Amino acid sequence: MQLRFATRPLAVLAAATALALALPATAATNLVSNGSFEDRSLAGWSGTVLSSPYSGAECISGTAAEGACQAFLGTFGSTDTLSQTLATTAGQAYAVRFVFTSDGSALASFAVSFGGQTLYSASSPAAGMHALSFTATAAASSTALVFSVNNDPGYYTLDAVSVTAVPEPATAALMGLGLLGLAAWRRRPHGRR
Repeated sequence: MQLRFATRPLAVLAAATALALALPATAATNLVSNGSFEDRSLAGWSGTVLSSPYSGAECISGTAAEGACQAFLGTFGSTDTLSQTLATTAGQAYAVRFVFTSDGSALASFAVSFGGQTLYSASSPAAGMHALSFTATAAASSTALVFSVNNDPGYYTLDAVSVTAVPEPATAALMGLGLLGLAAWRRRPHGRR
């Protein structure tokens, strides 16, 4: 078998790509603590909602978007907040995902911000389950994720809250392999022999 030196880097690249594709994808790490409220409490969270007698966590079979539990957020006469300060990397993009359910009450509001940037804001959100996903960039090494709710006299539920870095490491590795392949292809002589 005759193998030219110019094609050897491509063979190595093809083998490395096949190996990377064969390895299981690594799940991105969720920066949010207790984002599915599976410990039956609002542990890991802060904000004015913690002192509200109309808020907490509940575990009712078949009602949660993820797992068995979810937070319920009720207010009386004011807007309450539920927040976490996350360890982030300045300049890094993050996927912010959550599911909330609205009862459709009038004079209600639901908003979420990431590092002071409003990702979602609605007055009297439509009744039903809303699965939302946003991409936001962190400006500092710590970033506040804040849910602001007002639903007097109703309730919202919140579940499946996650913040993960994008792109995932496996995706970045595959992109890097693709760039290496392009570089190797460009270095290869393209004339006929």
